[in-house]
Amino acid sequence: MKKLNLNEQVSTTEANPHKWRDTAWKSAIIDGATEALAYFMPDLAARIDTSRGVIALTGVEHLVKDSDSDKGMVVSDVFLNVPVVGGDNLNVACIVEQQHDSDKNFAGRIFNSWIRLRAARPVETTTAFAIYTGKSENENSYMETCFGLKASIEFRTFHVPGYSIEELREDKRPFARVMYAGRLSYESKNKLALREKYARELLNSVGEEGYDKKQKKFILEFVSRIFRLTARGISKELKMAYEFQTISLEELSAQLHRQEAMEIGEKKGEKKGEKKGEKKGLKKGLKKGLEIGRKEGLEIGRKENRKEIEALKEAIRAQAIKTAKVMLARGMPISDIAEITNLDESFILSLR
Repeated sequence: MKKLNLNEQVSTTEANPHKWRDTAWKSAIIDGATEALAYFMPDLAARIDTSRGVIALTGVEHLVKDSDSDKGMVVSDVFLNVPVVGGDNLNVACIVEQQHDSDKNFAGRIFNSWIRLRAARPVETTTAFAIYTGKSENENSYMETCFGLKASIEFRTFHVPGYSIEELREDKRPFARVMYAGRLSYESKNKLALREKYARELLNSVGEEGYDKKQKKFILEFVSRIFRLTARGISKELKMAYEFQTISLEELSAQLHRQEAMEIGEKKGEKKGEKKGEKKGLKKGLKKGLEIGRKEGLEIGRKENRKEIEALKEAIRAQAIKTAKVMLARGMPISDIAEITNLDESFILSLR
């Protein structure tokens, strides 16, 4: 069974331009499997045996091989094995469709996949649902008939662009945040300024809603992937807002500023050093003066780096204090605020 690489970063210039969106949805469903089922299949979620937990897999073509030589076929994007209270495990095949236009053969492919899954795992019951993230919604049922033989399948579908933005905004369930982010991403396609606005709103809301650490992680990672926060063109402030939610102050300072500050500082220092060296070079020779200037410039640059990093730390701490005040006003526990903001509990108490 192939485990999904959660750190996978996919370029939009690849042969399949939708792959990074697929990765975003697959990761969210795998990491938030229980929350996804609570949103898409609440009747099933109510019967989950929480003592055993849901097993989430991707790449289940090996489950439906006809023989050892058969390479198999991909039957779902994510495959959930759900333990049910008082019963056998139930399989849930989840399919994410990115297509711009409807696929007339989609329901037939779901039917064929379901038949093969049933044959491969006859002692377990299998169901399926589909998430459509593109412009068009596909069929949700299929019937096969042949001289008196009749077989049919009907499965649940969820068309993200068809959801109301206002209703999703008010729905605070963990996976509703994922659906909300997916809806806003579709709404702001090719509109960078609007995407930054929506991404910032989502990042702030996740920090304020009181989700647990696991829920925050899969929601924030989905927002990062679906809005391409690691791609070029996204503002440094927005990248920092995302990182602030996921790593410590020290890690953030090192990750965001080390390389950039070194490059900027050394360039500034080199220029200053060259000017200073040129003056000394009047006596010691231009060549030797430039060498001296570059060395002194590197030292100047390093000092400037340290100043810029300290300034960044102060800015981030100020943001953390601001966030802590909001959380205090909302009545959140001091321990939760400390965990989220990395501030000491005693300091947080002094903000009251």
